[in-house]
Amino acid sequence: MPNLLPNWTLTLPWDLGDFNTREAGRLIWSTVLLIIGIAIVVALMKQPKIKRPFSTKVGVALFPAIIVGTLLLAKFVPSFQRTIILLGFVVLVAHMFLMIASRTPRDPEEPATWAECFAGAVGVFALMALGYAIVPSEFLTFTNASLEWGDSSKFVVQSGQQIFGVLPVDWPFSFDYPALRDLGVALIYGVLLVLNLKFLVMWQNRHQVAAAADDDAPPKRSRFGRPLRKIAPEAPAPTPAPVTASATANPEGA
Repeated sequence: MPNLLPNWTLTLPWDLGDFNTREAGRLIWSTVLLIIGIAIVVALMKQPKIKRPFSTKVGVALFPAIIVGTLLLAKFVPSFQRTIILLGFVVLVAHMFLMIASRTPRDPEEPATWAECFAGAVGVFALMALGYAIVPSEFLTFTNASLEWGDSSKFVVQSGQQIFGVLPVDWPFSFDYPALRDLGVALIYGVLLVLNLKFLVMWQNRHQVAAAADDDAPPKRSRFGRPLRKIAPEAPAPTPAPVTASATANPEGA
């Protein structure tokens, strides 16, 4: 199996090092898996909008078929092995999102099964492990080993140095490479924490349906995914006619 990433090297500005895609392979793949996992959570919070072009059994059977077909095709066409495997991975992910977007709407009042709870717990644990453990760890490993940001003798800016080399004011502090590395890890944790809290709120409110603002607004959908119908207000009951004195008079006295 060849390395799926191309051997590209990007020289970072300000003498920050050379970014090589193969040396950053584990960081790149863990980040890709984290992004796919977050996209799955967002897709599960949305109501299904498209109709599945095949049955559920066929859709489930296509998962191993895509994997086996990709591996066999890559084995028999070795000159395009990397391209075939990458395309197979893209097709597999696209098929997964198609299955999620065309799923049957679920009644929120229906209790979850043990298997669904177990699968959800495993998925949440995987996202937590990727976001809060693997991605930051791979970032630290890559920046220390490949970019050499662990060297405290190298500075991004140094005290006494002119700001950007043109302003007549000097930097009042020194900012070395280890501080830049730690700032990057803190930024990763901060972004993931904000997304984590946001998704918790969105998941709890995923079945709430907002009322239409006016008659011209597009129809809203129920928690089952069906369009909501407007019920016309009932007409008021007719007011009985008042009884007059002539109508109640005794006809024999006329």
